[in-house]
Order: sequence, then structure tokens, then C-alpha cells
Amino acid sequence: MNPGKQFEENFKKSVPEDTYYLRLPDSSIGFDIEHSTQRFALKSPYDTVLYRKGRMYSLELKSVGKGAISYEGSSPKIKEHQIQELIKAAQYGIVSGLVCNFRNTENTYFLPIANFEFLRCESKKKSFNENDIKGLSVLIPHRKLRVNYRYDLTVLVGGD
Repeated sequence: MNPGKQFEENFKKSVPEDTYYLRLPDSSIGFDIEHSTQRFALKSPYDTVLYRKGRMYSLELKSVGKGAISYEGSSPKIKEHQIQELIKAAQYGIVSGLVCNFRNTENTYFLPIANFEFLRCESKKKSFNENDIKGLSVLIPHRKLRVNYRYDLTVLVGGD
């Protein structure tokens, strides 16, 4: 399993039992676009929806080994339509943002979409790294199992 999918699986297994979890499906075309019979693919607005105690969360999960998470350029990790959908969800009072996993430091952060927008407007960069989001994001505590991780998502969805 690739590291990004493994991170998503670890995240899913970390969701508290009293929290609704929905993984939105990815496009079904995959990589064989040339031989596909589909004329177009739906674009997922973001990866995951959580719901707990009257509060909804729309989240895009990203994992990177070394370096930065791009949001502009020829093949950005975060697509513009995902950014716009997270902004739209936030306008309805939904907690929206990016869950960014930096595998080289083993740190994971929740970056609210409003703070991402601030970073994007203030910076002339096309990507961000871990240092760029410190102070704008919430560090999600984790514990390492033998190979996988469990995240303490109560910092995101609240305790009790």
C-alpha cells in the first residue's frame, strides 16, 4: 500500500467510535484514461467527512515524505477545486481544512482552510512545508504502533 493510502487508513482507524466517518470516493477512471469508456470523471470535493455531536468536518488528507505540499503548478497535491470546495463548506459553518502528514518528521497537523488561504495570500510560494504551517495549524498527537500510527483526533473533533 502506498504511504498516502496507508496514512488515510491510519486516520480512519483513529476516528473515535462516536464519530461518523465517510470517505468520499476517488475518481473511478484511475490511471488508464486512454482505455476508459467514461467521458469524464467526477472530482471529489475532498477526502473525508466527519460528524460528531452536531458538528460536521470536511477534510482533505495529504501525506508527503520529504519536502512540501504543492497547491499550484502542473500537478499540485492539493487541487484548486478541492480548495474551493473546502472554502465553500466553511461558509456553511462546517469545520474545513487540510490534515497534513509529514512522514519525515512523523508530525501531522490540522490546517483550517481559512489559515491555508491566509498562507496562500501572504506567500508567493506554490507549496508549503511543515515550518510554514507551524503557528497556523494544530499538531495532532499520535502514537506509533509497530508500523502504523494512531492519531488522537480529539484535538480536532473534541473530547468527552
